[in-house]
Amino acid sequence: MGELFFNFRWQDALDIILVAVIIYQIFLILRGTQAIWVLAGLFFLFLSYLAARYLELFTLEWLLDSVMKSFFLIIIILFQADIRRVLSRIGRRALAPQGASEPQTMEEICEAAETLSNYRIGGLIVLERQVGLSEYLEGSIRLDALVTWELLVSIFWPHNPTHDGAVIIQGDRIVASGCLLPLTKSPDLDPTLGTRHRAAVGLTENTDALALVVSETNGMISLAQGGKLKKNLSRIQLRQELRGLVEDTEKKGSWFERLGRFFGT
Repeated sequence: MGELFFNFRWQDALDIILVAVIIYQIFLILRGTQAIWVLAGLFFLFLSYLAARYLELFTLEWLLDSVMKSFFLIIIILFQADIRRVLSRIGRRALAPQGASEPQTMEEICEAAETLSNYRIGGLIVLERQVGLSEYLEGSIRLDALVTWELLVSIFWPHNPTHDGAVIIQGDRIVASGCLLPLTKSPDLDPTLGTRHRAAVGLTENTDALALVVSETNGMISLAQGGKLKKNLSRIQLRQELRGLVEDTEKKGSWFERLGRFFGT
């Protein structure tokens, strides 16, 4: 044991940290999705292969051996959308200056909120931060589109199939619409507020996400964060709130948390 510790290099520590980060990010991507059951099925096939080899079931071993040889190709095919999304975000964070796209994204969101407010169209826009929201993407409509105010408004336009659900934004991309969120059970929330407000507060009670709500009753713009709701915001106030919270997130945290943000999905 002492000899093993003596031969331990800094490269070994870096190797362990990088592998741990990769495994953790894969877990975040798959948590709460159907993909976790796909992996479970592949793991069962692997155990069956080992059992067939141990019991000398040659035909079954030959069949499963063909599957095992194509294991990584199967993984790429099954999870190509998630892999493409992760690589795209890592590339943007590596090559673009930190926060380079945030001002334009915030302007698009504020423009959409003001337009929805003027036309009394209800809307619920969620901005993902450090805690992943993959579990809320199940049953939604996947988009992976650049954030624009025109697209946001069209999603919430009356009679559109997605107008009752939430939109989830990761960075400068709209990843999904028509998302269903948990409703808050807090007795302190104004009873006159509707389902969108309760969903916004409910989500932010359990995650660090930001949830922007536009009321279809009176056009009021509200922002939920940490289970609290700020109401009657103007476009300028909304922009200041969003930028302040995003900048605060980037400044805070240890070097390990910042490393996690770089590799985050």
